[in-house]
Amino acid sequence: MIWVLLGTLLLAEDSQFTVGHFTFTSDKSWVKAPSSPMVKAALNHAKKDGPLLKFFHFGKGQGGGVHANLQRWKSQFQGATKVTSEEKTYGEQTLTIVSISGTYMVGPLMSPNKVATPDYMLLGAIIPHPSGDVFLKMTAPEAELKDVKADFEKLIATAFAGTE
Repeated sequence: MIWVLLGTLLLAEDSQFTVGHFTFTSDKSWVKAPSSPMVKAALNHAKKDGPLLKFFHFGKGQGGGVHANLQRWKSQFQGATKVTSEEKTYGEQTLTIVSISGTYMVGPLMSPNKVATPDYMLLGAIIPHPSGDVFLKMTAPEAELKDVKADFEKLIATAFAGTE
């Protein structure tokens, strides 16, 4: 059963979607959001105006690896940042989960007119695979992302159900 409310797809039960080599299962904590050619899937956290989680997959050998993306994500912040990175293993798969907090430069990717926004956070994950890495990225006020981190990690774990 799927409900539609004001043009937004609400998940009344688990919904599966594939990004690169991995199939994720979203539960009622997430609301499907529009994607694009660059963003392979997007979900909003189901709380009112919840932060947007974007999934990226650029193909084999594309998108840079773990270190390059950690550096790129950190460069989206101005001044001092707090960076926490941890590796998690599910079965044979190791991935990196990162959180970066500080003053985030909000605005279009290549725009010189970004707005310095303090107390922001980036929550991301990099899942390496020979067919191409999968990147997950959310940015929002730090308090909001701290509230959804457990749901973020639970969603990632669905891609490895039965491999632990």
